[in-house]
Amino acid sequence: MEEKPAGEEAVSQQGQMSRRRFLKYAGVGAAVAVGAGALGYGALQYFSTPARPRLQWWGVGTGNPERWDGLGDEVDFTDAAWDPVPVLNKMRSDGRNIYDVISNAGTLDDPLFTDGSIVDFNPEEVLPSWSKIYPELRTNNPTITVQSTGQIVGVPIVQNGDSVAMLVDQIWPGATQPGQGGDSYGLLFDDQFNGKTAMESSWACAVYKVANYLQRNSIDTISNLEMLSSDDLAKIKTFMLAQKSAGQFKTFWTGWNTAVNLLATNEVVAMDTWEPVVFALRTQDPPINAWYMAPKEGYYLWNIPIYLTPRGQNVTKDRCMHLMEWTLQGWYGARITTIRGYLTATPDAITYAQENPNAGGGPYDSAFVQSRHTLVKAKFSDNVSVYGNQAPPNIAEYQDTWTQITA
Repeated sequence: MEEKPAGEEAVSQQGQMSRRRFLKYAGVGAAVAVGAGALGYGALQYFSTPARPRLQWWGVGTGNPERWDGLGDEVDFTDAAWDPVPVLNKMRSDGRNIYDVISNAGTLDDPLFTDGSIVDFNPEEVLPSWSKIYPELRTNNPTITVQSTGQIVGVPIVQNGDSVAMLVDQIWPGATQPGQGGDSYGLLFDDQFNGKTAMESSWACAVYKVANYLQRNSIDTISNLEMLSSDDLAKIKTFMLAQKSAGQFKTFWTGWNTAVNLLATNEVVAMDTWEPVVFALRTQDPPINAWYMAPKEGYYLWNIPIYLTPRGQNVTKDRCMHLMEWTLQGWYGARITTIRGYLTATPDAITYAQENPNAGGGPYDSAFVQSRHTLVKAKFSDNVSVYGNQAPPNIAEYQDTWTQITA
């Protein structure tokens, strides 16, 4: 999953996912309760409420629009880690009583709900825009429902599929776009680029890309690409330690600036990283001919839903529902796609950009917004890409495996 610093402009460029079993909810898209009205849940109560404390939103920075045009409320957004252990621990301790809403990796929904850190609700009754959510996200998305019961606990706000950033001029001199090998994770392990590739120091995304590579290329057998077993992790460790011993990797990187700089200085030519890194490289002066891989082995899929906490349910529910509805509407969608290059949940982002190209937080290019929505939606329905679980039962084994690899 990727985070992007404030103010970084997105640049247009060129993607049935496998999914963990879950109980699909029925009737999505049914009529919204009349009482909510066109303005969304609690509109009358919302606009007539006197001054009150700011809403507290704790989330991964990717979902932060960095301004609040059209919301009509005051929000404090606090950055959260893309790391399941500290997130779960914080919510178990005091987070549920501090934050009104949170947003993090969708596959954390089961443990968060089991802990009582988030609560379920019926979005059809309270969110007018719920019925507009793209089918690719509504029917193929295991990360907004509790796996064991099918209860809806989240509203999808930001999603993408991750792969590899590549420097075309360094790998395919004279070419304008990636050539042979530019569609496979094998590029990271190609010995002709020994010492010139890099992997992320966190297991959260990287371990699933390695698993996909081994399985899809029949290098080794991975029993479950979404939930890695002890045996699967042992195979990944053996493969990665052999690559590391051979000097394949320049480094295991951490942090946005490091990722961009390693590629910008040509210290590495291919890197397991986040797509906005490519956007940043393409907007440098002079622009760097970087591309983001469309891997034949499939993307690592992720999404970030916004969740309602017990505090949000008991203290600020009307305002939280209003905020959730706002994230499904046009301004938020156009803004997030423009500054991140990510897919938001509804086509209202495209319509808003068409009708309001010079609105606050813009300018908005509707062709760019539409192209990004089309491309990212394709990742979610390509029959290959996989959601990796961020809170597997054997999470300690994941962490121990990757620590041994990166040490």
